[in-house]
Amino acid sequence: MLRSILAAAAFAAIAAPAFASNSYTFETVNPVSEKRIVAESVVWSCAGTTCTAELDRKAPTVRICKKIAKEVGELAALRNTKSELTAEQLAECNASAKK
Repeated sequence: MLRSILAAAAFAAIAAPAFASNSYTFETVNPVSEKRIVAESVVWSCAGTTCTAELDRKAPTVRICKKIAKEVGELAALRNTKSELTAEQLAECNASAKK
């Protein structure tokens, strides 16, 4: 697991200058047990039910949400500084959530 986190962090550091990144936040229904998780090939920093990371995506999508939900369970929100998923999109996302 540690190797995966380090590899993801190294990739992010190398790729960061090549992409415009956006600050993303997701909130889970239940608290996340780890302070750092890897989802959507990104290392997320978590505290309680809130996790943040920099992604090279312009807007949150259901596809991204599903990948995160498979790792951490149901999401209450997924947003960046400009937009967020709707209630319908979150419901579709949470159908893929880790049980």
